[in-house]
Amino acid sequence: MVETGSLARESRSPLEWACEDLDVGDRRHSLEWLEADGLGGFACGTAGGPSVRRYHGWYCPPAPAAARRRPLVAGCEELVWCDGETAVLSDETRAGPGGGLVRFALEPFPTWRHEFDHFSIERSLCLVRGRSIAIARYANRGARSVGLRARPLLRVGEPRSPAARNRAREVPVEVRGDAAWIGPLNDAPRLFLRGTGAQGVAQAGCREKAGEKSRADEELWGPVAWDWVLPPGQETYLLFSTEDVSTDPAHLLEAERRRRTSAPTENPLFDELARRAEVFLVDGDGRDGSIVPGYPPDDPGRDSMIPVPGLTLATGRYAGVARAVNAAAARLRTSFLSGPDSGRAPAGFTSADGPLWFVLAVEWFTRARRDPSRPTPLLAAVRSVLAAFRHGERPGIAVGPDGLVSGHLPGRPLTWMDAMVDATPVTPRYGRAVEVNALWHAALKAAARLERLAEENARARELESEAWHVGKRFNDVFWSPEKEYLYDVVGPDGSDMSLRPNQIFAISLSDDLLPPHRARAVYWVVRGRLLTPLGLRTLDPRDPRYRGHCAGSARERALALHQGAAWPWLMGAFADAHFRVLGRTPETRRSMQMWLEALKAHIAEAGVGSISEVFDGDEPQVPRGCFAEARSVAEIARILFTYLRN
Repeated sequence: MVETGSLARESRSPLEWACEDLDVGDRRHSLEWLEADGLGGFACGTAGGPSVRRYHGWYCPPAPAAARRRPLVAGCEELVWCDGETAVLSDETRAGPGGGLVRFALEPFPTWRHEFDHFSIERSLCLVRGRSIAIARYANRGARSVGLRARPLLRVGEPRSPAARNRAREVPVEVRGDAAWIGPLNDAPRLFLRGTGAQGVAQAGCREKAGEKSRADEELWGPVAWDWVLPPGQETYLLFSTEDVSTDPAHLLEAERRRRTSAPTENPLFDELARRAEVFLVDGDGRDGSIVPGYPPDDPGRDSMIPVPGLTLATGRYAGVARAVNAAAARLRTSFLSGPDSGRAPAGFTSADGPLWFVLAVEWFTRARRDPSRPTPLLAAVRSVLAAFRHGERPGIAVGPDGLVSGHLPGRPLTWMDAMVDATPVTPRYGRAVEVNALWHAALKAAARLERLAEENARARELESEAWHVGKRFNDVFWSPEKEYLYDVVGPDGSDMSLRPNQIFAISLSDDLLPPHRARAVYWVVRGRLLTPLGLRTLDPRDPRYRGHCAGSARERALALHQGAAWPWLMGAFADAHFRVLGRTPETRRSMQMWLEALKAHIAEAGVGSISEVFDGDEPQVPRGCFAEARSVAEIARILFTYLRN
């Protein structure tokens, strides 16, 4: 066996695993890495090597309709040989671990070290930010020259499909020297591939891939391969792109490494979280932008405005996040101009809370600018949102005669608790939802501040008066004297006394919505019955509807998602309430730091360098949903930068 030269455990980086670490709890498959190019393209997979999910792969170029995208390049067949010994590094047609894997790390790119009796090979994969380019780097870390063959495998279609095989045969393939051009394939743009310093060799044939649940679920096609001979210490590169790339991949890789690397501080794992938060930002073409809610990716909507403060603080990319907020304003204008029944309302903005989060994002960003005294150019969009609520311009959502927001659209969930089973909302929450009205109150106050910046003082006074009346009515309607906390929903069927985390927003969003004694009562009941090490539960465990495990069939998972599962992003609102009720003292800081310890450890446990979407409500609180979620990352980052930074 080649000498590994592995570092001692105490000297490893926080996102580095040796072979013995990967074998604990099947980390080879449970640890998932992620790369993103800032244009909407991404790559992701497992620490063990071959992809095991439909959305895993080495290169998914930017495309519209993100929810339907799957990586075009699934991975590679990789063979290495030396002195009569031949080994397979990875084979995307099987779901087993990569051969000889002894180390996996993010440094800063996903990097794998494979060792065999006579040789040692290292491979890393990087997506270049701002360009649709993926680069696989191979380095000979042994003492002998080795031969290497890499055959990229492209997704074609369903297994055993004559149509898929016919499509593959008809796709143009051009090989010239170390470069190849393929496609277009499956509505994807033409793919450029380049194996630096090698001669491309045409291949043939489709192969089936074992996907999730170890069944063949797709066709993979490898029309070209590259062969190299690598002396000791030499590196070579395999590049994928939708553009012809003549730049030396080594220069691109080194520039990207320098861009990402920053000096470590006292919290290495939280530092890694902040460094990698940029994967959620899509910069677009310089005029547009968006925030990806999570990976696997989905269309931006309600969830894309909640992370605005935290992602801005974590990444320092004020311009990039500003483009995302501006793009959200444009989507809102399209929605309002198209009319409520046009079917053109963007995802999330058909909800009762999505547009209100947009208003708060605009106001937060206005305060965060270098000159916070300047009026925002998005004031017209903010006014449109408030007018739409008052005039009932969105289906089922309107401000009632009492000034509170009510939502009722049969068959459609209108709040963030939007799980569906058999086309029916699991938690319909029809009527006046507590967090929606806390958001409404906060949005009115935020809009008033924006109007004052624009010297529209009369408008500001009207909004402040409206917010005062909403606050008074809120307390009259939502306070439960019997339970001494807030009703979750007040609707046509009465008042819902379910203990859920939504009421924490009545404290976190405004300092004057609840009187102090009520704020304290809400804080303590949420802290005592809903707080877990990894987020707030969505339902009191004493409730007979409570489901502590978000596992099983799709139906069973949906039933548990908002009936007991714990959500990390809610820790942001809880932190606001914690410091608002108890003050900012060394003791309250220590308490918050203690509560974040489990999430800190989780950064190295599932989506490496990130935080999952949701966890089981009961121990051992297994992560579920997206392995990297923007709200989760952003809200934890916001806590760190707002309350815990020295």
